[in-house]
Amino acid sequence: MPSKPIAPRLAILGCGAVTELRYLPALATLRLKPALLVDLDRERAMALARRCGATRVADDYRPWLDELDAVIVALPHSLHAPVSIDLLEHGVHVLVEKPLAVSAEESKAVLAAAERSDAVLAVGFMRRHSDAAQWLQAALNDGALGSIGSFDFEDGLTYAWPVASGSLFRKETSGGGVLADMGAHTLDSLLWWLGDVAAVECRDDAYGGVEAEARLELTLASGAGGRIELSRTRNLRNTAIVQGERGTVEIGTEQRDRNQLTASPATLLEETYAGVRGDRLSRLHVSDLFVRQVRDWLEAIERGREPLVTAASAARGIALIERCYASRQLWELPWVRPEDLGAA
Repeated sequence: MPSKPIAPRLAILGCGAVTELRYLPALATLRLKPALLVDLDRERAMALARRCGATRVADDYRPWLDELDAVIVALPHSLHAPVSIDLLEHGVHVLVEKPLAVSAEESKAVLAAAERSDAVLAVGFMRRHSDAAQWLQAALNDGALGSIGSFDFEDGLTYAWPVASGSLFRKETSGGGVLADMGAHTLDSLLWWLGDVAAVECRDDAYGGVEAEARLELTLASGAGGRIELSRTRNLRNTAIVQGERGTVEIGTEQRDRNQLTASPATLLEETYAGVRGDRLSRLHVSDLFVRQVRDWLEAIERGREPLVTAASAARGIALIERCYASRQLWELPWVRPEDLGAA
């Protein structure tokens, strides 16, 4: 692996928290500077440009299309699909933050644009870039746990992400709440590791807005059953547990434990998958995963290969989120009286 990827004429669309705290540091680690930062808030874009050495700022990317090779799309969720399609149709390589789109129909349109284009399209599911996640995926593919009987995923933190706008909390711009945001990562991991979902029951506290709490009961196509719990108001366990006939593996999902595995029996971790032993994983911070994610995308461009996270694989998660929302029921939480909110 080269120490430094190619250096295309690169832009970042959206100067919110993920750009400031994740993508700009990742580019700096790779010794790259964006040529252009785009945001409706030009003052914020200019402040970030001064910090990272970007040469230009703008409030619209379209006049600069002919001068760009690659773009990171970190805009509100509702803009991911239309902007990615526009860039792909102009032959520009795209790394789009999750989710790929806010509906299955939109994701199909993005896939069609990617198929028509020679450009590389990658999706920002950075969790897949951890050694632990890749070890588990390879171990499951090899049948190391035997037949899978159950799974239990929990992702939840008291919300403290320093957002630069309110787009995540408006249904028309976010597409949903915790399920469409954090849950997009959780469902992507589930589908990547364990395969398709045959049936789902969804309960949340949306009350007509965007949900802060969600609980899913799922049955996989393989017959295994399990649960997913998501929260923006509570600190949950933040691990994924997969139980098979030969043992159980638990993987950390919260940022300080991204590269952590435990297993019963512990000897499961003595095996090498995806090039690493399960009991010899180095610690990784979430920032390291963004470096890996950007590097993978740039190397896919340079070498003409697929990125680790393709749009086709990301579209599976969009379809599942849409199924969950279509069948959602009210989660009657003990601290809320639905009749006070006019909910059915």
